[in-house]
This record gives sequence, structure tokens and C-alpha cells, in this order.
Amino acid sequence: MLEKTNLVSTRNSTPEDKNFILATWLRGLYYGDSWFREIRKDIFMENYHKVIENILARPGVSVQVACLKDDPEVILGYSVSRGNTLDWVFIKAAWRGIGIAKSLLPKDLNVVTHLTKPGLSILKKKLPEVVFNPFA
Repeated sequence: MLEKTNLVSTRNSTPEDKNFILATWLRGLYYGDSWFREIRKDIFMENYHKVIENILARPGVSVQVACLKDDPEVILGYSVSRGNTLDWVFIKAAWRGIGIAKSLLPKDLNVVTHLTKPGLSILKKKLPEVVFNPFA
């Protein structure tokens, strides 16, 4: 039997991935936390787009992409990190629960800068030593 995990590989991000990353990060953050939904959607999207662009342009940022082994252009998920700091991780719903996100996390992770309600739950259960610090 073919396991989903056997279909996945990882690679560095390419410029072609940027629109997918921006769109999923913006939607994930806006809809993933009730506080952000208090901001008018057009205001949030326009302004937080700039925040994410700045994060992606920082020196030392690593964007790792999980993709299909046989078709690396098909993105299953990705992580954005700097050293031991995780800025964002996203996995498509159909591919969650098989360890993709864990494989994309930085070694010795100790800080996350963005959280959603599901992310907070995962953090508390699986990574209680990791600190949420949106200012890192």
C-alpha cells in the first residue's frame, strides 16, 4: 500500500512559490484568529501583505516547501523560519497529520512569531517549551 509520506519531498522555495505563500499566509492568519477578523478584510490584506513581504525579505530567512516527489511544482505546504524562530507553517488540509509540518520546522525551535487558534493548540500540546513572541 502506498503511504502519503512516500509521495512527499522537500525543496527550497522558488520565486514561483511566492503568490501561493502570500495568499495562504494571509488567509490563514486572517481566518485563523478572531482578533484579526476584527480588522476590515481589505485593510488587513493590504497592510499585512507588506508585513509578510518584509519577513520574506529578511536576511537569513529560510522557506522550505513540501511538494510531491513526482511533481515538485505541486506545493503541499511550507515553512518560513529564521534560525530557531518559526514565522509561519502551512500544510494543505488533505496532507495534515502525517508529519509534514514537523519535518519543516527548524531544528531547536524555541520561538514562533505568528499563531492561529489551531496553531496555539498544537503548540501547547506538542511543543510546550516553545515561546510565542510576535516581536522576534
